[in-house]
Amino acid sequence: MDDPAVSALREARRALDEVVAEIQRVPGFEDFLATPTFDDVARAAGEQPLAYVAAAEHGGLALVVRGDNVTHVDLPALGREQVDTLTRRYLDGYAAFRENPGRNRAGWNATLADTTSWLWPRLMEPLLSELSGADAVTLVPGGPLGLLPLHAAGRPDASRPTGREHALDRLAISYAPNARSLSASRAAARRIPGRRVLAVATPGGHGERTGLALALALHEARAACAAFPDGGTVLDRDLTIGTVTAAMSTADVVHFACHAAADLAVPLESGLTLADGQVLTVRELMGMNLRVRLAVLSACETLVPGRELPDEVVALPTGLIQAGAAGVIASLWAVPNLESALLMVEFYGRWRAGATGPAQALRDAQRWVRDTQESEKIARYEAAADGLDEWPPAAVADALLDEFAQAEPVSGPTDLVGWAAFAHVGV
Repeated sequence: MDDPAVSALREARRALDEVVAEIQRVPGFEDFLATPTFDDVARAAGEQPLAYVAAAEHGGLALVVRGDNVTHVDLPALGREQVDTLTRRYLDGYAAFRENPGRNRAGWNATLADTTSWLWPRLMEPLLSELSGADAVTLVPGGPLGLLPLHAAGRPDASRPTGREHALDRLAISYAPNARSLSASRAAARRIPGRRVLAVATPGGHGERTGLALALALHEARAACAAFPDGGTVLDRDLTIGTVTAAMSTADVVHFACHAAADLAVPLESGLTLADGQVLTVRELMGMNLRVRLAVLSACETLVPGRELPDEVVALPTGLIQAGAAGVIASLWAVPNLESALLMVEFYGRWRAGATGPAQALRDAQRWVRDTQESEKIARYEAAADGLDEWPPAAVADALLDEFAQAEPVSGPTDLVGWAAFAHVGV
């Protein structure tokens, strides 16, 4: 008789194969999840290093690809069993946080600290040593590593405001499902100017399991539009699937400040929750023909792959990239309202008008939100509200100040819960 775990894995693989086969029947998606050739991989790694990372039975490995050159990094302590144990603890910690974010935040932060500390010596430190001198890298994580915040792996460092150094302090880190999708993202980024912005905001928080409204969603949307010379369109009413998808078809940048609905059993049904519980699903996104430089998903768990079979990449970022988006910013967990808004406002302030790439802009925003004291943040937004600083817009700065006034004061830098959830996928 089969081991139940083996039977469950086989069933998960069968379900995934059915989903992939369904996608491959759609015209234009015949190569979806097809095994890439070495030429595909070399082409994808042409502009910055591409690193495949995976755990194995007797230790893991990383393959760092720079054009035609491939370097093997041995990771002897990255055993599959140890990674599985780490991932179970991580998911158990997150489940407790998700039940009661207010009461269990400290516990979730402790789990994140343990997880990122474990990842540093076993994976990211040796990989970063191989990448010394690089400004950026794209990671293709295998198996349950795709569930974990590799960019936040860290070690003690008394010289830093948080007392720790993290992987993204060394270089900008992006993720990709595979080499072919990365090449497609690069081609899309070259074609799309990124000037016409669509921002979708659901301040009422439709469909959120915790019942919390998104008080700053509309201000995130306004900041996204203000970041570009041509301005943009804010949709916060009549948020039907038809209205939103029609508006997306004419946008270069799309920002969603809403909630997400994950369906890990049928990943094509995962999606973004709009008005009246309508969900814009992965299935619908993949049927669109977008020309989007970046899609920002300021929503809960929009980067999480399937937990039964984490190699599955049928998720919101994949759907958007397959539909024509060059890049996606999404989250690995539910980010508290204020910190999420701070990250988004600071990201757009750094990325606006294409001054820097989105991965670098997100990295810079995360480090600023992480390292500054609450008093520094308040002083910055008071200056903007008084017209003494050009970013963010005064109305957005006022809204952030109001939120600080209502929140419990925080001493010290921002914790991992508040800064590390978001990551960049693609280009």
